Amino acid sequence: MITDQQTNTVYFSNTLPEEFPEEFQRLSKIITDSGYKVKLLVGTEDFYCRDFMPVQVSENDFVQFVFRPEAYLKGEELQFLTDPMYVQVMTPGLNKPRYSPIILDGGNAIKGDGKVIITDRVLKDNRYQFSSDDEIIERLEFDVQSKVIIIPEFPNEETGHADGLIRFIDGNTVFINEPDPENKEWEDKLRSVLKENKLEYIELPCPFDPKMETAEGLFINYLHVGNLIVLPQFGYDEDKEALDIISNAFLDCKVVPFKANWIAKEGGVFNCMSWTVKE
Repeated sequence: MITDQQTNTVYFSNTLPEEFPEEFQRLSKIITDSGYKVKLLVGTEDFYCRDFMPVQVSENDFVQFVFRPEAYLKGEELQFLTDPMYVQVMTPGLNKPRYSPIILDGGNAIKGDGKVIITDRVLKDNRYQFSSDDEIIERLEFDVQSKVIIIPEFPNEETGHADGLIRFIDGNTVFINEPDPENKEWEDKLRSVLKENKLEYIELPCPFDPKMETAEGLFINYLHVGNLIVLPQFGYDEDKEALDIISNAFLDCKVVPFKANWIAKEGGVFNCMSWTVKE
């Protein structure tokens, strides 16, 4: 499994520089000045390209899952539904992927060394075509060639994604958000899964309000390519705390703070809007 630390190229949706030209230019400069490549995907309808692009398993092996998110199956949202096959055809230089029958957004696949963390939304979305949850997990593990760890999705969160909940630091340690007192049962289930899988965790501050239609406060949704981390900042008191924690956890990485309210107001942050690969 290609981890964040092994990637060297960041793709963005072609809609991003059109809608946010100044922010895109500043962000691109941070990435290229750090020695990594920035490229654009062609034919997209959505900023959040992580979700509809394939998951990279090895250098020349990509698996394309079925992109059919519930959140887009509404009349007003259908215009933002990107066709991954069209992007593959229109964007030069992309590897041809393998195709999986599993319905899964890329933002719900958190890659580690030989492990992938996915919320149980994937089980709910695929029960109609498999005889059991075990069969779904078996197929997932075949697709990603790694151990699949299922965590509970956050209560009442529309996407069911994992990239606002957890990120790998190394093969044995993850970031999670600080406890949410209003969702103690969910918190207990999450920590139980981590314990069962012998994963240690470090908590990040999370002033995110799940009742708001914004991703402001989700520091955990940072962009990670190679030894560069671009950390979202929101103008909150917790900004520096998050920066210190992540810098101390990734001593071999350059952690660059970057204002993120402009994209967070659309519903996602830096991991959502980037597709990082090893080329």
